[in-house]
Amino acid sequence: MNKIKAAVTAAAVLAGIGLSAAPASAGDIGVPATPAHCGNKQFGGTFLCGGAYGEGGTYFGFRDGTSEIFVIGTDHAVWTRWTIGSSGKLSAWTSMGGYFTSKVEITRQTLGGAFTITARGSDNRTWSRDRDQNGNWSAWYTHGTSSAGTGNA
Repeated sequence: MNKIKAAVTAAAVLAGIGLSAAPASAGDIGVPATPAHCGNKQFGGTFLCGGAYGEGGTYFGFRDGTSEIFVIGTDHAVWTRWTIGSSGKLSAWTSMGGYFTSKVEITRQTLGGAFTITARGSDNRTWSRDRDQNGNWSAWYTHGTSSAGTGNA
């Protein structure tokens, strides 16, 4: 019986050594790591973060107190949600479509509330959508072309 206990103990010790000496994860040796799933206390939801997705959320603040967040959802589409004025109430999550492999950035803004969001598509090209001061959105377009795109390329 003591020999069995000793063998089990030795196996457990060796297994522990093997685990502590495991090689680095794929993300550490040049292979892209799987993005993490994050959330936001104010806006809720689950979205991609880490690596090219940064902290996950990009925010825009309007003069009337409205705050809007842009994230890449677990489906890789851009999603947005906003507070309704300064009330703190939230809109529903709205998909803006596309398939993206980076964080959403705000790349242009005006004092009137117009701005542009930009992210890298699965085709490794930069895709954007413009919001005018009345809240209307353009279609997705890629830089260097004159035709509208889907962000899915």
